[in-house]
Amino acid sequence: MNMMPFKRKFDVTHQSVCSMTRDGRILTLRLIHPADAPLLEELFYRLSPESRWRRFHGLTDGIPPERITEQACIMTNVDNRTMEGAVVAVVREGEREHIIGVVRLARPPGQPDAAEAEAAVVVLDEYQRQGVGSELLQRMLQLARQMRVRRILAVFQPDNSDAIRLFRALGLPNRLEISRGLAKMYTELSE
Repeated sequence: MNMMPFKRKFDVTHQSVCSMTRDGRILTLRLIHPADAPLLEELFYRLSPESRWRRFHGLTDGIPPERITEQACIMTNVDNRTMEGAVVAVVREGEREHIIGVVRLARPPGQPDAAEAEAAVVVLDEYQRQGVGSELLQRMLQLARQMRVRRILAVFQPDNSDAIRLFRALGLPNRLEISRGLAKMYTELSE
């Protein structure tokens, strides 16, 4: 694995990449795989209520544990090539790995050639403002190009200025539309 402080020349779609947060913690960024389901489920439970609200756009209290386990399995069972893909940021604590952030891309169901894919990102609260979200989005761009996505749609609450700023920091042409209590940002990928 390559160890770089958030250098982006290494393509996560071909290999795992090690990076460092602003405060010196070491991360591994890689594509998600089905064996990550328990780690993704653990991430869900470790997120603050606000982070869950921001990611899922609704209350998550009271969801039966078996439903969360089922969704974690669904969200990790992606092809990372056509319909859906995800990049995870992982830390190692002793012998265990923990997912501390994930960015997902998903095309509309049944549309493997759609130009647009929806993106969603979440970072564990204690790792926020450490450059993890920015690094995940840069790696998402690598995945989007591999999937031949030409436009990324991200949906936020209109007051989620951190997420809006994060996507704008990609430096790509974008437009933001706000209606019915949601902000939709469309980001165009260069050819």
